Amino acid sequence: MKITLAALLSDAWALFRRDADLLLRVAGIFVFVPTYALLLLVGPLPLPDAAIAEPQARAQAWMTALDSWVGDYGLGSVAAYAITYFGLAVVYCLFLDAGRPTVGAAVQRAARRFPRFILAMVAVSIPAGAGMYILLLPGLWLMSRFMLAGPLLFAQPQLGAMQAVGRSWRMTRPAQLSLLGAIVTVYLAAILAGQPFMLLSRWLGGEGGGNPVGVALVEALAAGVATLTQLAGALIAIAGYRRLSASAR
Repeated sequence: MKITLAALLSDAWALFRRDADLLLRVAGIFVFVPTYALLLLVGPLPLPDAAIAEPQARAQAWMTALDSWVGDYGLGSVAAYAITYFGLAVVYCLFLDAGRPTVGAAVQRAARRFPRFILAMVAVSIPAGAGMYILLLPGLWLMSRFMLAGPLLFAQPQLGAMQAVGRSWRMTRPAQLSLLGAIVTVYLAAILAGQPFMLLSRWLGGEGGGNPVGVALVEALAAGVATLTQLAGALIAIAGYRRLSASAR
């Protein structure tokens, strides 16, 4: 089975069209709500203050600000991200579990496999996040190589978290450029669609006169873009797993 960027995007779109109502309900509860809460209630992560000239003093002030931020928002942020990942686990279970579960059964099975799933996601995010921090494209490439770890845990539930990560690395080798293209497409689409809302939200909260209703509305639109981005990434991973599994037979 040929694996191209166009084929991956076409398969993902076909999955969405077929089950849009189901996907939007699951993503609305588990992805949109925690994402909206993060945008609306969690303050921005503090950055080093360039106004402090002395490096050691600047670093100390930054660490103090980070400690305060973690104390105020750390637990809530972790909970919101965990719920979001749980929603993605439910989507993978709905489409890849051999038992073809209902939503209720998928939620239960995702809950049982969630410790392995979140361990795999953390293991994947460390090298991918470091890569994106240093250079964007290598980070996205690492994301594309590890993107099947989640689907593998639900399509092949006997796998452990690290086994799924390793198998994803091996499975994606033949189609790494197509998968990278899909990841880059989703990433650019998310920036182009979401950045205007984020900028507008900052303006409404500051120079725009501090309009809370306007900020809430714009943040909801930004959360909607983020939700669709997460959903798109999950569907592309499902499409990639199915094609690569079929081609390996």
